[in-house]
Amino acid sequence: MFDSLTIIGPGLLGASIAMSVMEHKLTQTVHVWARNEAKRKLCSELPWCTHVHASLIDAVKDSDLILLCTPVDTMVPLLESIAPHLKAGALVSDVGSVKNSICQGAEQVAKGSTLNFIGSHPMAGSEKGGMEHASGDLLKGAPCILTPTEQTDLMHLNLLEDFWSQLEMHTSCMSPQDHDSLIARISHLPHIVASLLAASLDEMSEDAFRHAGGGLKDTTRIAGGNPDLWQSILAENTEAVLRSISVFESVLESLKSSIETKDFDHLNHILKRGQRVRKRIEQSDPFNA
Repeated sequence: MFDSLTIIGPGLLGASIAMSVMEHKLTQTVHVWARNEAKRKLCSELPWCTHVHASLIDAVKDSDLILLCTPVDTMVPLLESIAPHLKAGALVSDVGSVKNSICQGAEQVAKGSTLNFIGSHPMAGSEKGGMEHASGDLLKGAPCILTPTEQTDLMHLNLLEDFWSQLEMHTSCMSPQDHDSLIARISHLPHIVASLLAASLDEMSEDAFRHAGGGLKDTTRIAGGNPDLWQSILAENTEAVLRSISVFESVLESLKSSIETKDFDHLNHILKRGQRVRKRIEQSDPFNA
């Protein structure tokens, strides 16, 4: 499929992908580029990494598939840097949580080069970042959304779909715009809500938290994610995120009003809607979609 793979940015997702690729024997060679020297040294000692590079150009020049696994606001500049140095037929993809701005940037870069770029979003992760939390099983059973455009070559798209499928992911395709609208609702908004809930408790004492049950820990778990990473995600998807916040505000205001007016039938209706949707989420299975 791909004789060689380059991971640009071996964090949680990048390292997990490399582990899974080697476990599934999808390639013989995994190149890694990391900006940080200490991270490069650590990668050189790990079995899933065959070549570590301080030079970004050296990391990509001989690879068949290059995956950008860095924060979303760094991806277009990286594409600009590597595009002139890719070998003929090489495919570039990413793992970012925002697609429209990246795909538009890639199209601009491609106008002056032979860049072949298709967006990917493996919907796998954890609030615990870094390669120290990476696992070859992280991707197993998770969805992966590909975002081809009108310029996408069908052969490259089929190769990329096959790549993610062989890592035991369930692939689907949609436009970059549809992706960003969907992910704002089902990923970005949940992180915002979890972070706001946690932030609203900032003035509470440690003794108060000792009395908290599992509900608080469950609902604030993803607030533990990297704030800098999430700032870049939300900044790259502002329009869709704001639309999602407006929908949430409407439901929250309706609930608040039902309590203020003692309309407890309506309150019960909202709570039942939440229960019903939660059951739908639990019952959803990407492999049977």
